[in-house]
Amino acid sequence: MTPRRDYLEALKLRLRGKTYGEIRSFFNIPKSTLSVWFSRLPLGKEAQRILRSKRRRGYLKLVEFNKARTVRIREENKSIKSEFKSKIGKLSNRELMILGAALYWGEGYKNFTLNKKRAYPYICFGNSDPNMIMAFVSFVEKILSISRDKIRAQIIIYPNLKAETAVNYWQAITRIPRENFRCQIALSRASKLKRPKHLLPYGTLQLRINRRQEFFKIMGLIEGIVKAF
Repeated sequence: MTPRRDYLEALKLRLRGKTYGEIRSFFNIPKSTLSVWFSRLPLGKEAQRILRSKRRRGYLKLVEFNKARTVRIREENKSIKSEFKSKIGKLSNRELMILGAALYWGEGYKNFTLNKKRAYPYICFGNSDPNMIMAFVSFVEKILSISRDKIRAQIIIYPNLKAETAVNYWQAITRIPRENFRCQIALSRASKLKRPKHLLPYGTLQLRINRRQEFFKIMGLIEGIVKAF
């Protein structure tokens, strides 16, 4: 069979050290076809040197492109975050009320039922994020009118953490009286005392308030949010 004319021309280019991309700029030949033709083609030393040089330059260009892209994405992320941060501003009491109820909806104790004997409803909110904790404390103070000395704080830590360090950390953040703090060690069989110290380095803080009426106020707010959709 007479070989295709473009095969012979492409072969000449390949033997001169042209890449598949360069050959395709001369002929409309799929890259897969070029690979079938030339993947096992023995090349001279000069052609191999040229191709290695081109691959290296291509790699370096790709590295620089990826670096520039990473910087560009990082700056874009920073800009987006800054733009939407500015949309919040100072929260009104109504907005704080909705925020606090929504936080409790997601992270608070809600399993009280009136049918339980001797059951007493109480507010219990827990998290390891200090900003979320402070948002809820602000809700408790400004919306429920409960002072911080009425809040009981229990810290749950793992055995490799120091109780005093955890208490100092959360007391400085919440400004809840120190005598209101208790520390509990959570022993996990799965972790086998090997839990990394950088994971929850100050444990999880639970805030408890024994106020029946305020508990049902929060439940009412949550139901109001549900019906608002």
